[in-house]
Amino acid sequence: MSAFVVIVSILWITRIAGNVLSYAKLWWLKEYRFDRMFIHLRTKQGKQILFIPFHFYHVSPKSILLILLTFLLLAFLYMYVPMTWWLAFLVVDLLTFPVTGLVVSFLTVPTIFVHEWRIWRATSVLRSHTPMMVIGVTGSYGKTSTKEYLSTILSTKYKVLKTEASKNSLIGIAEVVLHDLRPDTEVFVVEMGAYKRGEIARMSEMVRPQIGIVTAINPQHQDLFGSIETTMKAKYELIEGLSGHQIAIINMDNVHVRQMSTWAQNEGRDVWFFTLEKQSFDPSKDIFFADDIRLFQHSIAFTLRHKKEAVEVEASVIGAFQAGNITAAIAAAVAAGMSLAQSADACRHIKPVEKMMQPIRGINGSTFIDDTFNNNPDAAIAAISYLGQAKGRKFLVFQPMIELGKYADQSHEEVGKVAGAVCDEIILTNSNFVKSFSNGVHTVNNRKEIHILHYQQAVNFIKSHVHEDDVVLFKGKEAEGVLKSFYRHLV
Repeated sequence: MSAFVVIVSILWITRIAGNVLSYAKLWWLKEYRFDRMFIHLRTKQGKQILFIPFHFYHVSPKSILLILLTFLLLAFLYMYVPMTWWLAFLVVDLLTFPVTGLVVSFLTVPTIFVHEWRIWRATSVLRSHTPMMVIGVTGSYGKTSTKEYLSTILSTKYKVLKTEASKNSLIGIAEVVLHDLRPDTEVFVVEMGAYKRGEIARMSEMVRPQIGIVTAINPQHQDLFGSIETTMKAKYELIEGLSGHQIAIINMDNVHVRQMSTWAQNEGRDVWFFTLEKQSFDPSKDIFFADDIRLFQHSIAFTLRHKKEAVEVEASVIGAFQAGNITAAIAAAVAAGMSLAQSADACRHIKPVEKMMQPIRGINGSTFIDDTFNNNPDAAIAAISYLGQAKGRKFLVFQPMIELGKYADQSHEEVGKVAGAVCDEIILTNSNFVKSFSNGVHTVNNRKEIHILHYQQAVNFIKSHVHEDDVVLFKGKEAEGVLKSFYRHLV
């Protein structure tokens, strides 16, 4: 074998191995779901799947098995299909991604079997547990923050178990129950996510919530749900599944959630509301109203009104929208048995949720804000709006949003308008929906430049342009990759 063949073979094997690891990470990000992967393949990055940037795989038993089986199949293909060496490498290269899909499909049946067995075990554990309060939290966005704030408040009085991070699927909830539920647990706070109807219904059937919070509904995941109406019906399954107290805590300021309150009232459930809008407050009803919101560099304060009571609330989180999440959490704590004053006082213990509007000391005396946990239109607008109070220049590192279906162009234009009005420099991490985003930006500032920069380009731009008192907002998963390069500078 010539030196040329050896060198080319080594380089080609390296490329294929790197792609397998990167594909394993991508499948993990898409939760091994073909519906989410097909949506990704329609994006500009997805159409370049053969030239995927290298990402080290997420270490888990399933990822490792996916990688090993993929390598075995590719090796078999190379060795036993009669072709010249270079044609064999070419075929293996082209088929690497389809082979990972084939392995994921093969692993689906045993995965379902294992998941169903663990869900059955978790359900049995819950049924044999001493009666406890279960509070479900769902919505298109805001549910993780609300779950964390509520758990913090309740922990000042009760023994609390919560679902961790974004483990909001049926199997994720089951794993938390099997690993962390204790005999003395008094309250279980459960975040519930879904991509289709029926998923939250099964979660509710397993945990039997007595109190349910619906934070907000927006176009997130419309490529999966198909319509806002389907999203509403999927999230409403939490309210339908309530037992015992049957208290539904509803965001009065979101038109879609407010419509769901009518469904709940018609079915005889007790409906409580939370709002940031003064005109919605009626002291004769169960409405929790966040009034006089004050924003500080690293905290928020407001007056919370409920019927004839009024209390002061302070918490170490940033952004006016956080008042809504905190108010929802306080309402649920009151429904669970705490007083309004106790709940408000407990908010002093609230801390920023990791990767959610989390301030970090940046380079050159600047401030970085890590908001990379997820990305959706309303959360993006709220986060960008927060930048308006910054003293220095305002930078946005933004990953365009997918899975918005027919709302994608409109949503990016709306976010672009806010970014154009607030930000001095805008960096997009890819070119998806750049035209719609640019239309929004140029509606308010026709001369503002939008930079489409990949990872290292974005890093270099920030290093050369950011100075003291500037604020850089990192929004979305790809923006997290840019932020991570600065970690060694951060304290």
